[in-house]
Amino acid sequence: MVRKLSNTNYLHDVPAEHTEANERNRKYIDRFVTENYNGLVAKFSPLDGTINSSAFGALDKLNSTIISLYTDPNLHFTDWEQANRYLSSKFTEKAIRVPVKKPVKSEAGESEDEFIND
Repeated sequence: MVRKLSNTNYLHDVPAEHTEANERNRKYIDRFVTENYNGLVAKFSPLDGTINSSAFGALDKLNSTIISLYTDPNLHFTDWEQANRYLSSKFTEKAIRVPVKKPVKSEAGESEDEFIND
């Protein structure tokens, strides 16, 4: 007799997590993704055969990163040039990446820069 293997952790419904999009940045991220997605897929596809410890391939990580940009409540772009510079740096290999400051909104409502290095 052959027993069917199953993972009992997935036998119940898992509730979906709903996170609100940061509407202020949506137009900048939409434009960046529209202009660059095919190039990013071509860049990440050769790496997709490698699966990391979280069971993500390179294209999974690419799409996850894009979604996280949409939902980051602290991200605060003031213009397209700033958005393009920051977003382009997010998709550059870490070994050759030039760190770009993450544009954030301060408590007082003025733009404040937070240094990001990932």
